Order: sequence, then structure tokens, then C-alpha cells
Amino acid sequence: MKIGINNIFTSFWFFIMFLCGGTLTYFSFDRNLFTSDLIFIAKFFVGLIVLMTIGILFYFLYKFRIIIIDNNKIVSINPFWFKKEQIDLTKIKKLKLENFFAFRGTVYRRIEITDINRKLEINDLEFENFEKLTSEINFDRNKKKEIDLKQAKSNLSSLNFNVYILSGLLIFLVFNTIWNSGFHPIILAFFICIGILLYASVKRKIEYKRIIKNGLQHRV
Repeated sequence: MKIGINNIFTSFWFFIMFLCGGTLTYFSFDRNLFTSDLIFIAKFFVGLIVLMTIGILFYFLYKFRIIIIDNNKIVSINPFWFKKEQIDLTKIKKLKLENFFAFRGTVYRRIEITDINRKLEINDLEFENFEKLTSEINFDRNKKKEIDLKQAKSNLSSLNFNVYILSGLLIFLVFNTIWNSGFHPIILAFFICIGILLYASVKRKIEYKRIIKNGLQHRV
């Protein structure tokens, strides 16, 4: 049995947005910001951020789903709006594998599976273990190599930038902790978050370089 694992970067972005927006919302109502003497334009922007945060939260709750693959069946469960869909992998009528763009031009992959009853999509913007989830689906392997190569070439430079930034932040935290001769639980939380993101970035960077290398060798 295979279970979809949420994309690390997508989940982290949502967590940061929710944490910042939630903190601002709490302080706005706790300090009676909207009934205070603060100028209207400031109240407007704070209110806009609060509404955006609530909107993002409901959007993610609406989109959140659980994918389970077992016994030649893919089961998609949307727990927050009580919806369940199922695809029978032995009765596939159509497969569509392609790249798509999101988050400032970052390239992701998705596969659309259609059986005799319905259509279901799996993508690596949503699921970290996209490769494992789709490993037993019979599709054109040459097409798979093409979309993998396109993703690797497009995302490698931005991923290198992520590795440099995250490494710099981690080094800064280490020296800051040593310099101040103290340790705080918040610092530990930052260490864990940055460490997870750095690990995921390095892992993807290695995979992208392997895909590009194999792609070049195949063309030669």
C-alpha cells in the first residue's frame, strides 16, 4: 500500500503563511485594532491580510486530500468536504503525463488517469512521493523521461539558489547560537525547519543533476 506524502515546500509555505497571518489576526482582535484610532488605510491593509489568510486556509482545506494506492486501485479522499473517488488501474482508458508551471515559473509534473467512470490527477506540487505513487502505472517511459528532463533543467538554477540561501541561514543560526552562548526552543524550531528544507533541496538537486546527466548521455 502506498500513501501520498504532502510536498515539503508546499506544506512549509502554507505553514508560514498561516502562522504569520494567524498571528496578525490574533493581535488585531486582541488589541482591538479595528476599533482603535489607527488610520483607515492601515486598518484596510490589515483587514485585507486577515481575509487573504482566511481565504488561503480554506483553499488549502478545500484542496487537501489523501491518496492511497492499493490492490490496483487509487483512492482519493477529500476529508474536509466528504468526497471520495476511486480509479481502477486495471481499467484505464486514458493516461496524460505533462509538465505544468506554478509558483513563479517552477515546473511540476502531473499525470491524469481516466478509467471507465472518472478522471483523477496526481502531481508533485501536491505530493512529495510522486515517483513512488506513479511507479506502477503503465505509461510511455520515453515521455516520462522528457518531462523529467524539462523539469530538471528548468528548476535546477532556482534550486541551487535555495540551497545557498538555506545553507547561509543554517550557518548564521549556528554562529548566532555559539556567539550568544544560549539556546532557545524557537531557535530549535528554526534549525529543524531549515534542516528539513535543506535536506529536501539537496536531495532534489542531486536527482535533477542525475536526470540531466542521463538525458545528455541518452542523446549522445
